[in-house]
Amino acid sequence: MLDALRRGATTWVAKLLLVLLVASFAVWGISDVFRGGQTRSVAEVGGTEIDLATFQRTYQREVQSLTRQFGQPVTYETAAALGLPQRVLGQMMSEAALTEAARQLGLGASDQDVAAEIAASPEFKTANDQFDRARFQQLLRQEGYSEASFLAEQRLQVLRRQVAEGLVGGIKVPTAMVEAIARFRNEVRTVDYAVLNRAMVEPIPAPTPEEKTAYFEENKASFRAPEYRKLETLTLTAASLADPASVTDEAARAEYDRTRGQYGTPEQRRIQQILFPTAEEAKAAADKIAAGSTFEAVAEERGLTPTDFDLGLLTRDKVVDPAIAEAAFGLAPNTVSAPVDARFGSALVRVTEVAPESIRPFEEVAGEIKASLAAKAAERTLLDTEQEIEDARAGGATLAEIAERFKLSVAAVEAVDSTGKGPDGAPVVLPPGEGLLDAAFQSDVGVENDPVRIPGGGYTWFEVASVTPARDRALEEVDAEVVRRWTDERAGELLAKKADEMVAALKGGQDFATVATAAGATVTRSPAFPRGGEVPALGEVGIDAAFGGPEGYVTAVEGDGDTHLVLRVVNAVVPPFFEEEAGNAQVAQRFTGELQGSLLTQYVTDFQSTIGTSVNQQALELAIGVAGR
Repeated sequence: MLDALRRGATTWVAKLLLVLLVASFAVWGISDVFRGGQTRSVAEVGGTEIDLATFQRTYQREVQSLTRQFGQPVTYETAAALGLPQRVLGQMMSEAALTEAARQLGLGASDQDVAAEIAASPEFKTANDQFDRARFQQLLRQEGYSEASFLAEQRLQVLRRQVAEGLVGGIKVPTAMVEAIARFRNEVRTVDYAVLNRAMVEPIPAPTPEEKTAYFEENKASFRAPEYRKLETLTLTAASLADPASVTDEAARAEYDRTRGQYGTPEQRRIQQILFPTAEEAKAAADKIAAGSTFEAVAEERGLTPTDFDLGLLTRDKVVDPAIAEAAFGLAPNTVSAPVDARFGSALVRVTEVAPESIRPFEEVAGEIKASLAAKAAERTLLDTEQEIEDARAGGATLAEIAERFKLSVAAVEAVDSTGKGPDGAPVVLPPGEGLLDAAFQSDVGVENDPVRIPGGGYTWFEVASVTPARDRALEEVDAEVVRRWTDERAGELLAKKADEMVAALKGGQDFATVATAAGATVTRSPAFPRGGEVPALGEVGIDAAFGGPEGYVTAVEGDGDTHLVLRVVNAVVPPFFEEEAGNAQVAQRFTGELQGSLLTQYVTDFQSTIGTSVNQQALELAIGVAGR
């Protein structure tokens, strides 16, 4: 919280300062002066030092923020992998550069300016928008600040803001640019289009022997037989270890009694309640009902509608207040309870509907329960069994011997390529295991491999039994595939030719409907659509093509499947531009921020190069906890 405040997070300039994070990665290349001296500063930017204590405090706040975000402690290895040390130091060096610029420019900040900055911060205000000094001091203690150090840091922040505002505060993105973006984003188009499908060029004559041979030779590599591997696998899961027969009837019965609600629908009741502030008022209402008034009349007197007092049809566990649940599930239907000491006052309760429980008998679900209990027991022994199998593997046992010992089974994958397909081109069903196929193709015959984990729990061991090397196939082996692919490509060529002929005719001034009819197609007019819109018949390719030229623009593209599209732009409409429109204002704000941030980043990077920077690697490693590891 205070770290955000320290960066002035409530102002537009602060957002620009955050952009300096981008430049922070460049900081590491600004100077090659990584020295290991005895100074206690982590880095120097010109005449401004970043002392060890300040860096450690900032870095630890960032680590704590990541810890809260991840829900677990962040180690120095994790922080380093995320680039946190570089990011924090880069940001602090960028801020130090602005501080140095303010010093060189002779800028200052009065005590009144700093006090006003702090007093205006919402973090230190009460609910009635007044500065709360007690809260201010409490938060400083939580974040490890003294009042003097915090005031000094705020003074530097005010100075840095003065530099940033002076550099880019008055810059905004040109209106012409916002208008161009709006035109691009909001333009809508309507097209006439015709779909050419494969049926329009069929039948396609089979290739001649010469054509087939030539096509095969030109594309021989694509018909090559891939490498295939035969695998032997052993899978260990809780299910494979589970023995339902070992679960006694007594254990299954106890589990049934504990969880019987899972085997059907428990009793439900439609519960109504009227709450009263005091027990006396509830008693008076109960007496009134006993004297002949109605539950509804009492509710109406309290300004309640049926929706207000009807809790719905609920099981006991779904009733929030235990006292209300106890009363409701002890009432006869359509009777009103005595006053109930409820969580939020005193209540009268009524039940208007009862749906009896419907539970499957034990005999019907005993098998399910035993299987579930056996699986849970197996889960507890899974890791021990995995270790025993690993020990057996280390002792030279084969997968077959291990399978026999643990009453498991070895499965064989006769042939699979690196894409998971068999010799017939169909996907091969592999045993479960993350990365099994990749691991198998990184191994070799006779190599003992680590098991792969199974999502949800378990392991698969594997061995490469044999390898069938990749090879060139003969034409006779792939004759049907060669003919199919040649025919598909020929169909595409003929459709593309027909589409090009239609485009040429349309550009020559011929009527679209006439040209389409001659080709065996029909013309359809699309609805108006923007860039990135959805017109299923056109698809993404067709929509992109529709914005390729002005009204009257004609083009052809390859559509989805064996189709080609011929289209002509009928209408292109750009809505009028209003700078104050919400979407345009957001675009202007976004690009203004990016422009200002870019300029500020360039200034800081150049200024750092001018004044010189250095990083004390020894002090940095000490600060982030790497030293001595």
